[in-house]
Amino acid sequence: MMMLSPRQREIEEREKAILEVARELLLESGYYALTMDRIALASACPKGTMYQSFASKEDIVLALACQSGERRDNMIARATKFQGRPRERILAMGEAAALFSRLNPDDSRILHTATGPIREKAVPERTRALARLEARAVDLLLGVLGEARAQGDLPLRDGSTMEEMAFGIWALVEGGFTLIESGVPHNAFGIGTPWTHVFRVFNVLADGYGWRPLFAEFDWEESLARVRRTLFPEEAQRLYGEGAWYGDGA
Repeated sequence: MMMLSPRQREIEEREKAILEVARELLLESGYYALTMDRIALASACPKGTMYQSFASKEDIVLALACQSGERRDNMIARATKFQGRPRERILAMGEAAALFSRLNPDDSRILHTATGPIREKAVPERTRALARLEARAVDLLLGVLGEARAQGDLPLRDGSTMEEMAFGIWALVEGGFTLIESGVPHNAFGIGTPWTHVFRVFNVLADGYGWRPLFAEFDWEESLARVRRTLFPEEAQRLYGEGAWYGDGA
């Protein structure tokens, strides 16, 4: 590991301080109230100096999203190590994403903020850094789908592809989590346990592709309990309670 020079350490510490202040302001007041002037004032960093590291507030939001995305990706990568059928590992990945989102709602909110026009206004290097993190998570997903295909669990009939299925899973999870954060499932649909419904809708999707074992053929609740006990014991008990390995239904 290359040692940083005193100047490099100074820049690194300054950027860390700027991001900490920007994160607090973003979560407190929202994206539209976030300005470079406010960040400079709150961080006691001259604006000219701040611009040496960050070209715009969009740059800062994407840098924060990269921090959050790295932590989420690490949890998802842990889930791929689950000892079980590929469809169980996909559910483990979904549980990892759900645990991360529910235990770290601020990080999840930042990730969902860093979309659309915000990316267009950031410097290309920052946009590419976030895109690499997203591609890493998609590659993990495609890897498990590939194993399911190779083992004969996933037939992919009628011209379906792994990429199509991966997109559907990604859209379901990201879209579902964004709606949950906004309160739409409860307020508009009267759904009190939306995380459980995301889990069930995924299984309907997987059954539609013929991915075995089918939902009715396997004890998926027991499989998820094993995921929580073996891979995420600390996180699961923080969220669900001590010994509540069956999640919201415990």
